[in-house]
Amino acid sequence: MRALLALLLAASAQAGPGDVGRGRALVADRTQSLCLLCHSLTAAGDANQGNLAPPLAGVAARLTVQGLRERIADMRRFNPATVMPPFRSTEGLRDVAPTWAGRPALTEQQLDDLVAYLAALPP
Repeated sequence: MRALLALLLAASAQAGPGDVGRGRALVADRTQSLCLLCHSLTAAGDANQGNLAPPLAGVAARLTVQGLRERIADMRRFNPATVMPPFRSTEGLRDVAPTWAGRPALTEQQLDDLVAYLAALPP
């Protein structure tokens, strides 16, 4: 697991700065990030957004940018029983479609973009 974290941090240093607009688009894209399947953007919720996980509004007040990045990359580090997909890990996965085998769900740039957007959300 430490090797994975070292790789993630190294790759993070190579990615460009996150873009809030691209991050917003990724959050809204139900075919790629899947964020809104489980999370809502506001505490009040939305009928078209999830209610399984905590709302995303104000997440930057609860977590640092690095904390956001680490949780999106692989929430299993914090909660081994999580249902949140490990977006930057390919280790320990099962039932992966052949086209995704050995490939993380998000690129480092996409992860940076998601973090930039989430960090900019108002409380």
